[in-house]
Amino acid sequence: MCKETWFLIVNPASGSFSGKRKWKKIANEFTKQRIAFAFAFTEKPQHEYELVLEALEQGYRKFVSVGGDGTLHHIVNGLMQQDLVPKTALKLAVIPSGTGNDWVKTYKIPKDIQKAVAIIKTEHTVFQDIGTISLLNSDKKLFFNNVAGLGFDGYVVKRNEGLKFLGAASFLISTILSLASYTSTEFVIESAKRKLTTKSLLTIVGICQYSGGGMQLTESVQPDDGLFDVSVAKHFSLFKLLRNVVGLFNGSITKHTQVETFKTDEITITTSATDVFVQADGELIGTGGFTAKILPKALQFVVSSRECIS
Repeated sequence: MCKETWFLIVNPASGSFSGKRKWKKIANEFTKQRIAFAFAFTEKPQHEYELVLEALEQGYRKFVSVGGDGTLHHIVNGLMQQDLVPKTALKLAVIPSGTGNDWVKTYKIPKDIQKAVAIIKTEHTVFQDIGTISLLNSDKKLFFNNVAGLGFDGYVVKRNEGLKFLGAASFLISTILSLASYTSTEFVIESAKRKLTTKSLLTIVGICQYSGGGMQLTESVQPDDGLFDVSVAKHFSLFKLLRNVVGLFNGSITKHTQVETFKTDEITITTSATDVFVQADGELIGTGGFTAKILPKALQFVVSSRECIS
């Protein structure tokens, strides 16, 4: 019975989630569409890890993340870190209700509850790549399903921590506020085929297309090709960044002459600066440099059968 029942992990504090009112709509929609489900609410930071393990031990193999990119990030880490069942036996779906909702944008999963639940009912899945990220100044190792990076985007995520009460507009406001105060940092960026030493506004390691509340900082993502899409924005002054801020959101920034893009399955980024924020899936995970490696087609996600990946 459990194996055919979806287990919903619900973050009632994410984004504009309005507690019992929105949860009622979601539960009613699962019932209306005759989808068997059980659920649990997160009650503390990173509670998703415990809930994933408890659900797996009870026999659940199909999960739904009800929340934002952070909720999804923690569920992915719970599923990838566990060794109770093979990863290929798992399915993960998303009902977006967070601040940025960036991962779902790649797959065109809507915020409309009825439509999002209808996608789950189809159980149309893709096996997507997952990244591992290891911080160089600690023993922390995590997984990410969307985008990791350091520099300006990490700075935006840091600023956004205090503005999430503004909802979807918080990332745009955080970006604008960050423009006036962030300065480029020197990084050493190494992959198997190249080594760059450059001052950089940001360095993005992408599996999917969107981050930072809709910014498009990767050029040619394919979430199941076994490769990261890396973008390095070099030598950007504040004036130059202001002139290109629209490009951060429409993707044209990757065409700029001072943005270098390439693909790789492993990358190491080092810096002597100690205050450079590292983010993974919109979650701050530390400071300094990191090594990231790709795990090809590592986890099965439920997406629209009409998904459109740019």
